[in-house]
Amino acid sequence: MATTKIPSAPRAASSSGGIGRLLRPLLMLLALLAVAAASVAATWFFMNWQAGRELSPVQIGVGGPGQAQAAGAPGAQPTTFVPPPTAPVQVPAPIFIPLEPFTATVEDPESERIVRVGITLRVSDEQSRTRIEKYLPEVRSRVLMVLSAQTPQTVRTPQGKADMAKAIMAAVNKPFSPIPDGQYVSDVLFTEFVVQ
Repeated sequence: MATTKIPSAPRAASSSGGIGRLLRPLLMLLALLAVAAASVAATWFFMNWQAGRELSPVQIGVGGPGQAQAAGAPGAQPTTFVPPPTAPVQVPAPIFIPLEPFTATVEDPESERIVRVGITLRVSDEQSRTRIEKYLPEVRSRVLMVLSAQTPQTVRTPQGKADMAKAIMAAVNKPFSPIPDGQYVSDVLFTEFVVQ
């Protein structure tokens, strides 16, 4: 038996390998350039689209009656503006009246508790300041009455301290006996607070 060999077709690898090696990087470079160009075009479009939509914060209306110009379009005429502030408003300096620290016994059925509180009053005008300084013993008496009515449980919480500040403010704002109108304490500030 004789065996015959069938000749196979010769491979064309040597002739097409050179073109394939050049064509593949060239196609990858073209794809990279296309992606970069699309990115630049999208960024430019987005930036120009946003710039056309920005409005001035003081501009309320744009264009006259019957005009259909878009806000921010070139040639649009503003019709209504918010006037700029003329001059800064002078805020009066705060008036504080520091009081000497208070020491009081608070209500506690189990044991004797002491509270030491430093208080500064904020008043609205000089008349209230002079009136409080003139009647300082009565002010201290009113504050001590409020402090001694507190319990240790209430003065330990932030809400209890806020309620106590309101009670002190109400007590100090009451008019003094010969004067028909009261003074105006706008805030009670705690500068020291100890419960033992």
